[in-house]
Amino acid sequence: MRKLLVYVLPLCIISHAGAQESKLLADAGIATCDSADSGGGTGSWVASKTGYSAAVELRTKITGAGSERRCATSWRLHVRVKEGPERSITVAEREDRPGDNEWIQNTFEINAWSKDGNLLLTSQIEAQGDWDETTPIVFDFNSNSFHRAELYPLFKKFIRSGCFVLYRPLGFTRAGRVLISAVSTDGDREGRTKACFPETLWEVDMSHGTVVRAAHREAK
Repeated sequence: MRKLLVYVLPLCIISHAGAQESKLLADAGIATCDSADSGGGTGSWVASKTGYSAAVELRTKITGAGSERRCATSWRLHVRVKEGPERSITVAEREDRPGDNEWIQNTFEINAWSKDGNLLLTSQIEAQGDWDETTPIVFDFNSNSFHRAELYPLFKKFIRSGCFVLYRPLGFTRAGRVLISAVSTDGDREGRTKACFPETLWEVDMSHGTVVRAAHREAK
């Protein structure tokens, strides 16, 4: 797993002084593998103007003890089409063992709806101390399917060795791509040394797994 350096702020809203932020619609709280009752749960339901609604859920399950102890974390998305029945989808899972990153903090956020209300942007976040990995997940109510994109593999050709980058999903472009703010975390650099990855905006095509530099911010 690629780890990204960030600062973890109160309420575990992961941010950086230079990163652009968007207002969250809802989140599922924070869960860790420290104990069986370590937080998480189901966040508030949010609705689009077209009548679709969704909620995010974060769960941990601990089994065994000692060297046999296992902690499974699941990110679940609950969706509902207007007055129809609720559907629950597991969009991501991970398992930790003793010696692994059992102290990792996980959360699940709802970031934005597309302008037409048919696409939902969520973020799977895994953080450990000063490290973070944020993965956007988009649910398409028209096709009743989701796309998940790990960002570092898409960005690594633009990032030099030893440069750590923070990603923040902001919303959707008019074309339905995900708008991402990316900035390196070398905020303690001295003098006028340039950041190894200046704050920039990028468009991620979730269905094709591609990324391009955005000309300007147009998230809706």
